[in-house]
This record gives sequence, structure tokens and C-alpha cells, in this order.
Amino acid sequence: MRASKRAASVAAGALALAVVLVAALVVFGPLGTSSGDPSCSSYPAPGKLAAGGTKVPAALAATYSVLTQPQRAADKLTPGQVASLGASGVIMSGTRLLGEAASGGRIYLVPAEHLLATSLAPPRCLSSVQRVIQQESLALLRSEYRQVALCIVVLYGKTGTHDCAPAAGTPYPLLSEIGTPGFGLVPNGVSAVTVTYQIAPPQTVAVRRNFFVTGTASRTAPPCGVQWLDPTGNVKKIAVGCSFLTEDKHELGEYRAYAARKLSEIQGQVAAMAAATASGDLAKAKSAWLSAHVTWLEIGQDDGAYGAFGPLGGEIDGLAAGHPLGTSDPGFTGFHRVEFDLWTKHDLSGAAADTATLRRLLTQLTKVPLSTYLPATPTGIANWLVRPHEVLEDALRDSLTADDDYGSGTDLASTTADVAAVRALLGELKPAIDPVAPHLVGNAGAELDGLTSAIDATRADGASNSLQDLPARQREQIDADVGAALETLAPIPDLLTSTGSNSPNT
Repeated sequence: MRASKRAASVAAGALALAVVLVAALVVFGPLGTSSGDPSCSSYPAPGKLAAGGTKVPAALAATYSVLTQPQRAADKLTPGQVASLGASGVIMSGTRLLGEAASGGRIYLVPAEHLLATSLAPPRCLSSVQRVIQQESLALLRSEYRQVALCIVVLYGKTGTHDCAPAAGTPYPLLSEIGTPGFGLVPNGVSAVTVTYQIAPPQTVAVRRNFFVTGTASRTAPPCGVQWLDPTGNVKKIAVGCSFLTEDKHELGEYRAYAARKLSEIQGQVAAMAAATASGDLAKAKSAWLSAHVTWLEIGQDDGAYGAFGPLGGEIDGLAAGHPLGTSDPGFTGFHRVEFDLWTKHDLSGAAADTATLRRLLTQLTKVPLSTYLPATPTGIANWLVRPHEVLEDALRDSLTADDDYGSGTDLASTTADVAAVRALLGELKPAIDPVAPHLVGNAGAELDGLTSAIDATRADGASNSLQDLPARQREQIDADVGAALETLAPIPDLLTSTGSNSPNT
């Protein structure tokens, strides 16, 4: 059994400490047993029973009515069956059979007075190694000990599994997500739950005794999200949304590597552009500019693509719009400034100076790890997932309106580069998209093929025409193909961030 979510997140340091404690218990045995002093047994220890006659705390009983119902014979557990729980002061009168688990297991709810991962004992009861461990963990143990605990015990014949959590709030909206059935504990007032899956239809099931159990036909579709429903069928709370953000970390890593290769390629192309402007070769300078700009766009990081590179991205490929002096403004820098120099002003001297500025900006960008601009955090990944749609939307807004044309007439080439960026992104995201939308990547690929063909049809003698020179029919076809692809790409962020909730889980 593995809990999918806890109501309160455990700090990374505490989690690491718990691992150390578990490892120590395996090597040295339970804390407090090394000295042989019988008095040490009086100190709090995991699995220790509460005093006879102890009742379930009133606040806990008020939250889970199953704990107010009479204890049946089937509800009872033996001391041996709770001896390994991560809780102390186990209230045996409060144990309740909740339902059946997969493969014939029986699921029990067990309340306890204290949450406790390992023994609380004075130094005299500990070995020298155990004393060191307790020095590091004492604050955490004491903090947990002040909290009432709820534990789940799943018994399979003579074996079983168990887990405990603070009883405050909602300890487990979804208790099991390994195989099926899934099961969970809910507070009073929840009459049914809708359980969502990554690759299977959602299921709505009734709640009985604060407990639900559900399964799917396929054990490869683990439950991952839960909505609580009130007696009228309305959503009372989204306890857990299916989050795919962790899975997308690998894909983001692949994109970073792709972007790093492109940035390395750009630096060589911009160096060639600098050499051409210095030698006074206008034709070579224009050719080198186009190669470098296309490579930049293939990263999928035009200034309009939600600006993952921040203000620096705007300096590298921003437009003159917004600058007080327009194209004459010193703040207008980067690729489009050099484009303006070469095609509109025919100023190789100015192009040389502005290319030097561009090289400096690119160097500044590459000195910082890409993980700084593209962090593998829930927010960072969620923002990155917008990119397939935003890159193409940027092409429609700026390139296919010629708003970013400063004389080169290369907007169709820019759009082709944007298509290449979208294809690269879809290739990286395909393993994550296919389970939830099996046809999306294929459909998007077909629409991008249509867009590429429409752009290729505009070429004369192998050379790309300027957007302004195209007949209205061809421009309309390109716009329509971009629109179709955008419609297909639009659901990706919602598909890959959450199901059951549109907000990424953090």
C-alpha cells in the first residue's frame, strides 16, 4: 500500500531523516532496547497500546462517524497486529474494519493518541549510535508525538502493510494507488467520490462508513485523483487532482539538451555573420543572419513565446514596438536590429556593431544553466507545457502578419522554423501525451505537414517568397492551417498538468 497524498507535506529534511531512522532500525534494532534496562520500556514506543478504557478523541470521532459506531467483532485487531505501527497509544477500542482490499486483503482504520516513527527514550536507554540519531531527530519526534494519528492496516492472511499520518485535516484522500481496487478514507458529509485515472475513464462510487473502494478493468490504470461529492452530487472538494508534472521532468530535461545544442549552433552562425559584416560582404551577412535566426526560432523561444528567457530573450529577439524611439531606440537590439541594419538601412558598419551586441547577449544567456530559465518545478513545467501552442500562436500573431519583418521578407522561413520547434516539443512530450490523448500528436503532425506543404507551395525557383507577395488564397490557406494546428495543440497544458483540477499540484 502506498499513500498518494498527505494532507500536510513532509519537509525534505524530515523525509531524509526518516530514511536515516529506518536504516538505523534495520541495523541496530528499535531505539530504547539496547541497554537491557526494564525501565526503558515505560517510554513511548511505536505500537504501544493506550491505557485500557481510552476512548477515541472527540474531535476525531466528530470527523469520522465510523468511529462512533459500536465496535463489532470483525472490527477488532490483536496487539500483535498493531505492534509495528508508527504510532503510540494505539486505541484498540477504536479499530474498525473498513472494507476489502485487492487480493482478499482486509482494510482497518486504527486511531492512536500519538504519531511516532520510533521510540522516545532518554540517552541511558540508547546505544552511542542511537544517541547520535536521536539528537538529530528529537525535535521531529516530539513534534509528531503531539499529534493524534490515524493509521491504516491492510492484512493479507498472516502478512500485512500499514501506514500512519496526522489525524488533523485529511490524512489520506486516496490511500492506495498501486493496482486496483483503489480505496480511501473521507470525512463526514461526503456521500460519494469521483475517482480519476491517468488512462481510464473516471468512476463515481458511494461512500460507506467514511470509506470508498473502486477498481478498473485494467490494473495498469492506477487511481490518481479524487473529488468529494456532497449528498446532492455536487463537488464538495477536489481532494487530489491527477498530476503529470513529475513525469514531465524527463521530457523537460530532453528539451533543455535540445535547446543547448541549438544555442551552441547559433553562436557559430552569429560568428559567421560577424565575419561577413566585418569584411563588407552584404550577401553573406544576410545569409548568415537568416541561418542564425532560423536556428533561434527552432528553439521555440521567440520573444513572444511567453518569454522563458525573460528580459534577456527580449533583447535577443525583441521587436521595436514599445521602445520610445522605435527602430532608432538604443534599447532595440538583437536579431531584428541587425535585420533592420542589413535589409532596410544597408548599413554594414551598424550591422557589425549590432552583431557584436547580439553575440554578447547570447554569451550572457549561455553562461547561466538552462535549468535557471526552465526549472523542473510544478510552475516551471506547467509554463513549459504551454510552449507548443504559444510558439505557433506567436507565428500567427507576429510572423504571418509581418509585424516582425524589418526588411528581410523571411517570415515564411520563420514560420517553418516555428513548426520545427513544435515538432521537437511534440516528440519530447509524446510519451506523456499518448496515454491520455492517443491521437493528439498524430493529428497535430498531420496538420503541421499541411502547413509546411502550404508554405513550400509558395516557393519560386526554390527561394521563399515574401509574405506580402503571396496571393490572398495562399495566405488564407497558411492561416487556416496554423489555426487548425493551434486548435489541436491547445489542450496539451490541461492534459498534462491535471485531471479533475485545472491547477497543477504543488
